[in-house]
Amino acid sequence: MRSKTLLIILTLTFAACAEPGGLGAPEDPNAPILQVRSEGGFMPVEWALGTGPRYTLLADDRLIYSGPVIMIFPGPLLPNYQVAQATDEQMRRVLRLVEEIGLPQIDHEVDDSAMNFVADAGTEMVTYWDDAGEHTYGVYALGLETDGPQSAANSALQELIEVLGEVSAGTSLGEYEGERVRVVAGVVGATRETPDVREWPLGETDLSEWQTLQNGWRCKVYGTEILDQFRDATEQTAWTHPDEELPFKLLVRPLHPGEPDCPAS
Repeated sequence: MRSKTLLIILTLTFAACAEPGGLGAPEDPNAPILQVRSEGGFMPVEWALGTGPRYTLLADDRLIYSGPVIMIFPGPLLPNYQVAQATDEQMRRVLRLVEEIGLPQIDHEVDDSAMNFVADAGTEMVTYWDDAGEHTYGVYALGLETDGPQSAANSALQELIEVLGEVSAGTSLGEYEGERVRVVAGVVGATRETPDVREWPLGETDLSEWQTLQNGWRCKVYGTEILDQFRDATEQTAWTHPDEELPFKLLVRPLHPGEPDCPAS
């Protein structure tokens, strides 16, 4: 009942400020409304390919986020995705900040003006979905000092991320596994130490139909049934392939709603 009430609140809030054919809440409670991710910066390819969004907010006010990381080395292969519930007040703040950023009026825009002052920083990207489609706004080096104050839109984006952080600090509803699992495979270099080497964990071994990514990495999406094959694997685990001389490193994680099956090549 609470989710239905919130969807009504969302619809009325959006309709109040929308032009004809503009904003509207998704009918599917599992549909994404908002997603925040970090891109770029001086990061290795493996990090870029294997790291998911920071936050994904769904239409029924649930938030998918990365939970605490176990402080051991090597760390677990699978990410610790958790789900939290936003309060009505937190949702009102989110909606206000979406309007302050101007997301409903943006198709795709990135403020990279801080590149003149900060090197090798990341870009914080927020994507907002409504019945008009997808709206994305990004800020390079968000929150870092430059030669002047942040714009109103950038300050609103920083506050939005803080609000989502407050939601994630609440009580977890449990682990998130989703419906799709992305597997990215890359050959381990001959000089790389691989103390934990295991047999190829997937039923199929034909890699010809996998999507080819940057630096020769390959990608394919499976269902959640494969997750059990990786629960005790670590970031350092390597996997032998019957048709390859060198073992593979696999990056495995459940996809958030709104993410494509594989990243752009």
